[in-house]
Amino acid sequence: MSTRINGVALQRMHWVGLLAAILVWILGATEVGGSATLWISKTDEMLAALLYAFAENSPQLLDPFVEGALLNPDTWLSPLVTALIVFLDFLPVALSAYALWLTGLFFLRLSRGETWTERNIRLLWRVGVLCIISPAAYPLVETLQGLTLSIDLPPGERIFQFSIGLSSSSAYEIVKGVLLCLFSIIMRDAKVLSDEQSQYI
Repeated sequence: MSTRINGVALQRMHWVGLLAAILVWILGATEVGGSATLWISKTDEMLAALLYAFAENSPQLLDPFVEGALLNPDTWLSPLVTALIVFLDFLPVALSAYALWLTGLFFLRLSRGETWTERNIRLLWRVGVLCIISPAAYPLVETLQGLTLSIDLPPGERIFQFSIGLSSSSAYEIVKGVLLCLFSIIMRDAKVLSDEQSQYI
C-alpha cells in the first residue's frame, strides 16, 4: 500500500513540477519578448518617453524654440547611444528573466525527484539573492542611461542624475528574496540533520 502511495506521490510531483517549470519559463520568455516587441515596434515612442523622463530635470533635452517639445533625437542621438540605452533598459528584464529561468530549473529538478540536493539548495539561494538585488537595477540603469545620453551632448550640458528609491513592489521583491534565502538555509540544515540520522540507522 505504501509503495503505491509513494508511486502516486512521485508521479504527482513529476507532473506538478514539470507544469510549474513550463509556466515559469513561459512567464520569463513573455517578459523578454514583450520588452523586445515594444522596442522593435515602438522605438520612437519608447525613446521619446525615456527622454521626456530625463528632460524634467535636464532642460537641455528640450527644444528651446518649441515649448514642451524634445530636441529631435534623430539629429543629435547617435546609433551607439541609442543602442546603449536599449541595452541598459533590458538589464532589469534580463535579471528578472534569469531568476525565472533558475526557478523553472528548480521545479524541473523537483519533477525528476531531486528534492533535498545540494545543487537545488544553492539554486534556491541564487534566486533569493537575485530577488534582493533586482530592485537596485532600476535606479542604477536610470543613472547609467543619463550618463549614456551625455555622450552626445556638448560639454557643459551633460547629464548626471543619480536615482535612488524604494517602491512597495521593490520592497516586496526584497522580502521575497530574503525569505527564499532563509528557506534555502533551512533546507540545507534539514539536509545535514537528515544525512546524520540516516547514518545512525
